[in-house]
Amino acid sequence: MTGLDAERLVSLSANGRRGSGYLLTPELILTAGHCVGPKGSEVTARAYARHEGSYDLSEERHTFRVAVRGDEEPDYALLESTADDPFRTAQDGPSGEVRLGRLIGEGAVAAQALGFPKSGVQQAGTRQLVTPEDVRGRVLPLTGARREVRRLNLQIRTGSSPLARGASLWSGMSGAALFSGDHLIGVITEDRATIEGRLIALPVSAVFGDDGPAEANACLLAARGGTAPEERVTLAPVWAGGEILKPAYSPLPPRDQWSEADLLESRHGVVPFRGRTQQLRALVDWCEHEDDGGGGQRIRLLTGGSTVGKTRLARELCRTMAGRGWVAGVVDPLHVDFSGVCALPEHRLLVVDDADAHAGQLHVLLAEATERGSRHPLRVLAVAHRGGPWWDAVRRRYEALVDAEDPAPLASLPEADREDVYRAAYAAFRGWYDESDSNADATVRAGAGAEGATSTDAAAPAATGVPGLDEPDFGSYLLILIQALVDARTLLHKTHSATAGPPTRSRANALLDYALDVERQRWQASAERQRLPHDPVLLERIVAVSGLAVADGETDGERETEAARRLRLVPDLADEPEWLTRAFARWQHAELSGEGYLRSLQPLRLAERLGAKVIAAFPDIAPRLLDVGGDGPGIPQAATDQARQILNVLHVLQLTAGSDGCRVDGTGEPSAQQRAREALDAALRTHARPLVKLVKQVAATDQDRFASAIGTSLACALNSTLRKDSAREVAAQVLGELDLACPDVLLELATAVAEHAVQHYRQGGGAPTQDNRGELARALQRWSLYLASSGLRIQAHEVAGQAVDMYHALHQLSPSEEHEFALAEALKDLADRLVDVGRFEEADLCARDSIRRLEPLFQRNPSRTNAFGLVKSLCTLATATHRIGRQREALQAATEACELIERLPQAQESDAHGPDEIQGLRAFALRGLAWQLGASGRVDDAVARASQSVEIYEALRERCPGLWKRDIAEALSILGVQHAARQEWDESVDRHTEALNRHYDALEREYREAVRPQHALALARLAEAHLGRARARPAENRQDLLKALEHVEQALEQYEGMRKEDRWANRVHEAWTSCLEAEVLLALDATGRPQRAAPAIRQTCGRAEAAARRALTLYDELDVRAWQLRFNRARAQAVLARSYGGRGRPRAKVLRAHEQARNAFARLDSEEPGRAEAELHAIDDTIENLRQAGPPAQARAQAAVNPSGKRRKRHQPKPRLRGRQGRQGAAGRRRHR
Repeated sequence: MTGLDAERLVSLSANGRRGSGYLLTPELILTAGHCVGPKGSEVTARAYARHEGSYDLSEERHTFRVAVRGDEEPDYALLESTADDPFRTAQDGPSGEVRLGRLIGEGAVAAQALGFPKSGVQQAGTRQLVTPEDVRGRVLPLTGARREVRRLNLQIRTGSSPLARGASLWSGMSGAALFSGDHLIGVITEDRATIEGRLIALPVSAVFGDDGPAEANACLLAARGGTAPEERVTLAPVWAGGEILKPAYSPLPPRDQWSEADLLESRHGVVPFRGRTQQLRALVDWCEHEDDGGGGQRIRLLTGGSTVGKTRLARELCRTMAGRGWVAGVVDPLHVDFSGVCALPEHRLLVVDDADAHAGQLHVLLAEATERGSRHPLRVLAVAHRGGPWWDAVRRRYEALVDAEDPAPLASLPEADREDVYRAAYAAFRGWYDESDSNADATVRAGAGAEGATSTDAAAPAATGVPGLDEPDFGSYLLILIQALVDARTLLHKTHSATAGPPTRSRANALLDYALDVERQRWQASAERQRLPHDPVLLERIVAVSGLAVADGETDGERETEAARRLRLVPDLADEPEWLTRAFARWQHAELSGEGYLRSLQPLRLAERLGAKVIAAFPDIAPRLLDVGGDGPGIPQAATDQARQILNVLHVLQLTAGSDGCRVDGTGEPSAQQRAREALDAALRTHARPLVKLVKQVAATDQDRFASAIGTSLACALNSTLRKDSAREVAAQVLGELDLACPDVLLELATAVAEHAVQHYRQGGGAPTQDNRGELARALQRWSLYLASSGLRIQAHEVAGQAVDMYHALHQLSPSEEHEFALAEALKDLADRLVDVGRFEEADLCARDSIRRLEPLFQRNPSRTNAFGLVKSLCTLATATHRIGRQREALQAATEACELIERLPQAQESDAHGPDEIQGLRAFALRGLAWQLGASGRVDDAVARASQSVEIYEALRERCPGLWKRDIAEALSILGVQHAARQEWDESVDRHTEALNRHYDALEREYREAVRPQHALALARLAEAHLGRARARPAENRQDLLKALEHVEQALEQYEGMRKEDRWANRVHEAWTSCLEAEVLLALDATGRPQRAAPAIRQTCGRAEAAARRALTLYDELDVRAWQLRFNRARAQAVLARSYGGRGRPRAKVLRAHEQARNAFARLDSEEPGRAEAELHAIDDTIENLRQAGPPAQARAQAAVNPSGKRRKRHQPKPRLRGRQGRQGAAGRRRHR
């Protein structure tokens, strides 16, 4: 498979016609139909071949016959040669297959065409010189030559021929192949476009594939050696941004560049897929199974041990689904822009290989897919060694996309499949070696590539000649391939088999060392040809360091400079001149394949074994690779590159931990993998603090387009590493580097670090000391904060109580201002946790205790630290007192907090609060004050304070996007509530919509339970704003009412999905939301009542009655001493009374319900004169109308027909539910009448 190849370009002439063409195979040319004669006519072709270092049009002419020709609309032709390989294209080895593509999507794609236009024809005496034109530009999918058959428009950017009379100067360009990247997507058909600088092409999807004629498909397949008459040519999808996906299989490099390691690589597909039939079928079924929503989005985890064939299975799945018309491929690890692929109107399969090392990239992909949504199926297959914290986070954030249970890990290759794999690999390797040695046609390889082929199987040794395939080591796919490679090379007398190695080596280690030995020989030959030192030990050290380090830059020169600096880690090159390190940097870049300038040996198991060997020999390399705080040659300068390098090292650390090669060899000495793991683990402990700083720097800021994804991946990798029991001491050391207000992307890492730090201090040997108690108390306090941010509120409350107890003990043992302040901070945190779980009176007591301790400290030492603590405690007190109905005290506390933050003391040396932290606390205090002002009726002041808070948060968010998302969402929601209080409904709807669409929807996907109470409340507030706007504009209110009903139902679903403790703590808001639902339903019923039938009206009013009853039941479970709670309950009673009237209840019952609500509003108005006056007047008017005219008349339901004709005796009572449950139900109904 190859892209545009100049040596496939041909010039055509037939009966005075001239055009261009392109060799699809050595004997088949694709061109435009108008360039040749009818079917069966002859055409003369000349090749464009390499000559003396450049390209020239050959003087040799060859005859082709028109085999297939379209009519005028599909303007194409296929020409067959009358001789075999007339241009001798196979003399340098088999040519790659031309990849055909179909253009999808709406984005413009880069394109290139190579042909022979008239503008390039010159007369030199008697000779006519023909010069090709390399046309480059973009194909514009939305710019259209729309005809019976679609056309592609190529807008040229490399210059166009001037307008001329007569024939177009582009004449002769017709028939040229149009490429986009590696895919041929069209053939140029028109050289005189209506717009200057534009050529028109026929897409190859009109010639081949499902939409192409059967004759053309059969012609190309026959030229490729196919025999199935009904088979169709496969067309790969091509779209703007398609480089983000790599195909299932890529061609091998030219023979002088590929190595034996490339033959073992799954991405080249040298060995045809064998075995795993059941697993492949299950994955295909998973892709094609449609959910209830018509396809939707799904993600699945594929795990298994090292080298068991996970990636091969995933690539074969991509090949299978691509053959069925899907957009399928492996995600490029250096790309994170998934907007293009998520917007494609196609069936898509994306494979994320090594997903545990690219967790950040996976999160970006899933967030983009969830946000965009699509009715077209999207399947994401995450391939990893194992699950763990990173996968637990995916399951929690995207639970709707993940299977209920993960599939079992991929087991070792079954013994029944091992022989098939071995024989296929042996035949494939023999074929490639035969091609390399003889430069003959690849008949052996072609046979090996087909399923069930017998010609190559015959060349493989008998099954009895393959020793030990039933051994446990050969459960590894890679080791079977290496064994086949050993036997193939031995048969060709290239080397002796490595299976007869020293008896102290295991079979697995011997095979891996054999593969490395073969590679080492190739490295030596390559370095010797380039006149470089070719000591094998030096070269393997260079390759090992290249696989661990990262070198990047804006230009090739900068990347080479960085690579040369990294190679200073090789002990042999530490003091060598710069020209030599640069030469070796260029050498490894050309010798190895992969991403980046410094490249890793593939397969990864070989790189892991080689890297472990070098690190075991030179343990000082490990700390130099991780020295992010230093300026040595071993670490990049850019933070993102540092993070990528750390990811490489951590990945190797995880591989060595799970590698079978870490077993002790027969000598009794630790293996190289074991020694390397010990060295890497020690280096990680040494550099733990700067590594956490690096994670904070990269993950919480947008340095470049994939910095956050890299930071998330690094945080997940560190989280997996630091969760081990042996890492508790490291966790205790790095806990102080994490901020109290931790960005969301680091929250899981921070929680795990804090938990391990607590365990470390609790399990310390010896009697507890004062320092130990202090560190434990601080660790408990941080752990509580991180648990609360993660939504684990009950556990956070318990841990916060333990922190308070620890600080109490410290203060009693050693009274001091420091311990007093720490105790006050812990009490404030405990008050916050009590608010979270709905225990407001206890929260009020703790907040007052905190303030009681902080005020004397602030009076004695008016520092910013003490002021900060006092402001936070006052804000917590305001929240707690507001929730228990003491509104005046709440407003006073919020006002004092804002006044204090506005007149902060001068900064001192001991103060550690930065400008952003000060502004964040100021915005927090203003947000709290705005809420208390609004609750006290001072709405104008509340709007001003809330607007100011939003502005501050927006400025902070620009500087640190990951830190303030929750705060700004809450501030926007509060601002929307204040606009609603001023009846500014448009502004209220806009603010609530912004809070939901920009923040809460994304936060819900990421942290679900942590933000679900706030998310549900924001949905209900938006519903209230829509309801208010509908009431203010009766003529156009139905759309608002429908939106209000949608949002209030979403909010109630959120409450039903909460944990029990969270739902209990938010009963007040759930009751208010249920009452709001009833109001919306009654408003909808009133809007469309004249056009609706009586049963529909009764059904709507019945739903409203049920919602109002549910609200009253919740209010009855609460302590309703607070005025606002009693006001809300009275409103629910009024709504229930209205629903009675709508359902046609008896007049006396409707009147009694309204009078109960009226009495409740009257008591409230007497306590707070004026606050419930409007509701009281409204219900008085309703009662007066009921007394005069009665409730609205409702049509009675038609009486049921009694088929038996018997009348029921009037004295027979209806059966009623008796017993304790029946009495309780009746009492509950009477209570709400």
